[in-house]
Amino acid sequence: MDIVSRKRINLLINLAGITKVDSSSPEVEMIQRVAAECDFSELELKKLVDSPESIGSFGALSQNQKEQYMYNVCELMTLVELSQYKKLLCQKVAHDLEYNNTELDKILNKFQKKVFIEKTA
Repeated sequence: MDIVSRKRINLLINLAGITKVDSSSPEVEMIQRVAAECDFSELELKKLVDSPESIGSFGALSQNQKEQYMYNVCELMTLVELSQYKKLLCQKVAHDLEYNNTELDKILNKFQKKVFIEKTA
Protein backbone atom coordinates (compact mmCIF):
# COMPACT_ATOMS: atom_id res chain seq x y z
CA MET A 1 0.00 0.00 0.00
CA ASP A 2 1.49 3.25 -1.08
CA ILE A 3 1.11 6.43 0.96
CA VAL A 4 -0.74 8.31 -1.80
CA SER A 5 -3.49 5.67 -1.96
CA ARG A 6 -3.70 5.60 1.84
CA LYS A 7 -4.13 9.39 1.91
CA ARG A 8 -6.82 9.20 -0.80
CA ILE A 9 -8.77 6.55 1.12
CA ASN A 10 -8.35 8.55 4.32
CA LEU A 11 -9.70 11.66 2.57
CA LEU A 12 -12.79 9.75 1.44
CA ILE A 13 -13.32 8.36 4.95
CA ASN A 14 -13.12 11.88 6.39
CA LEU A 15 -15.47 13.36 3.80
CA ALA A 16 -18.02 10.54 4.07
CA GLY A 17 -17.85 10.52 7.85
CA ILE A 18 -18.10 6.74 8.00
CA THR A 19 -17.53 5.08 11.34
CA LYS A 20 -17.68 1.40 10.37
CA VAL A 21 -16.93 -0.65 7.26
CA ASP A 22 -19.58 -3.32 7.69
CA SER A 23 -22.36 -1.15 6.31
CA SER A 24 -23.94 -1.51 2.89
CA SER A 25 -24.29 2.23 2.37
CA PRO A 26 -23.20 3.66 -1.00
CA GLU A 27 -20.32 5.59 0.53
CA VAL A 28 -18.93 2.54 2.34
CA GLU A 29 -19.25 0.43 -0.81
CA MET A 30 -17.46 3.11 -2.82
CA ILE A 31 -14.63 3.40 -0.29
CA GLN A 32 -14.31 -0.39 -0.13
CA ARG A 33 -14.08 -0.47 -3.94
CA VAL A 34 -11.37 2.19 -4.00
CA ALA A 35 -9.48 0.37 -1.22
CA ALA A 36 -9.65 -2.92 -3.14
CA GLU A 37 -8.39 -1.18 -6.30
CA CYS A 38 -5.43 0.08 -4.25
CA ASP A 39 -4.73 -3.36 -2.70
CA PHE A 40 -5.63 -1.95 0.71
CA SER A 41 -6.50 -4.80 3.08
CA GLU A 42 -9.83 -4.91 4.89
CA LEU A 43 -7.95 -4.89 8.18
CA GLU A 44 -6.05 -1.71 7.25
CA LEU A 45 -9.29 -0.11 6.05
CA LYS A 46 -10.99 -0.93 9.35
CA LYS A 47 -8.05 0.55 11.28
CA LEU A 48 -8.19 3.73 9.22
CA VAL A 49 -11.97 4.03 9.67
CA ASP A 50 -11.58 3.50 13.43
CA SER A 51 -8.88 6.15 13.61
CA PRO A 52 -8.88 8.49 10.60
CA GLU A 53 -5.85 10.67 10.04
CA SER A 54 -5.90 14.38 9.30
CA ILE A 55 -6.39 15.21 5.62
CA GLY A 56 -3.08 16.99 5.09
CA SER A 57 -1.91 18.66 1.90
CA PHE A 58 -1.90 17.63 -1.75
CA GLY A 59 1.20 19.46 -3.03
CA ALA A 60 3.29 16.35 -3.73
CA LEU A 61 0.68 14.66 -5.92
CA SER A 62 1.16 14.16 -9.63
CA GLN A 63 -1.50 15.49 -11.99
CA ASN A 64 -2.82 11.94 -12.47
CA GLN A 65 -3.07 11.42 -8.71
CA LYS A 66 -4.88 14.75 -8.29
CA GLU A 67 -7.34 13.65 -10.95
CA GLN A 68 -7.98 10.35 -9.14
CA TYR A 69 -8.59 12.22 -5.89
CA MET A 70 -10.92 14.67 -7.63
CA TYR A 71 -12.97 11.98 -9.34
CA ASN A 72 -13.35 10.04 -6.08
CA VAL A 73 -14.45 13.19 -4.23
CA CYS A 74 -17.02 13.96 -6.95
CA GLU A 75 -18.28 10.38 -6.98
CA LEU A 76 -18.73 10.54 -3.21
CA MET A 77 -20.56 13.87 -3.48
CA THR A 78 -22.92 12.30 -6.02
CA LEU A 79 -23.61 9.19 -3.94
CA VAL A 80 -24.16 10.80 -0.55
CA GLU A 81 -26.20 13.75 0.68
CA LEU A 82 -23.44 15.72 2.37
CA SER A 83 -23.92 18.44 4.97
CA GLN A 84 -23.20 22.01 3.94
CA TYR A 85 -19.93 21.83 5.86
CA LYS A 86 -18.86 18.68 3.98
CA LYS A 87 -19.80 20.27 0.64
CA LEU A 88 -17.63 23.27 1.49
CA LEU A 89 -14.84 20.92 2.52
CA CYS A 90 -15.14 19.16 -0.86
CA GLN A 91 -14.89 22.53 -2.60
CA LYS A 92 -11.79 23.32 -0.57
CA VAL A 93 -10.27 19.96 -1.50
CA ALA A 94 -11.04 20.68 -5.17
CA HIS A 95 -9.34 24.06 -4.85
CA ASP A 96 -6.33 22.47 -3.10
CA LEU A 97 -6.14 19.97 -5.97
CA GLU A 98 -6.02 22.96 -8.33
CA TYR A 99 -9.57 22.59 -9.70
CA ASN A 100 -11.82 25.63 -9.87
CA ASN A 101 -15.57 25.58 -9.18
CA THR A 102 -16.43 25.33 -12.89
CA GLU A 103 -14.26 22.23 -13.28
CA LEU A 104 -15.74 20.76 -10.10
CA ASP A 105 -19.27 21.35 -11.41
CA LYS A 106 -18.43 19.70 -14.76
CA ILE A 107 -17.09 16.56 -13.06
CA LEU A 108 -20.05 16.47 -10.67
CA ASN A 109 -22.47 16.75 -13.60
CA LYS A 110 -20.80 13.78 -15.31
CA PHE A 111 -21.29 11.65 -12.20
CA GLN A 112 -24.86 12.86 -11.70
CA LYS A 113 -25.72 11.93 -15.31
CA LYS A 114 -24.12 8.52 -14.83
CA VAL A 115 -26.14 7.89 -11.65
CA PHE A 116 -29.34 9.08 -13.36
CA ILE A 117 -28.75 6.76 -16.32
CA GLU A 118 -28.05 3.83 -13.98
CA LYS A 119 -31.24 4.48 -12.01
CA THR A 120 -33.43 4.72 -15.12
CA ALA A 121 -31.90 1.71 -16.91
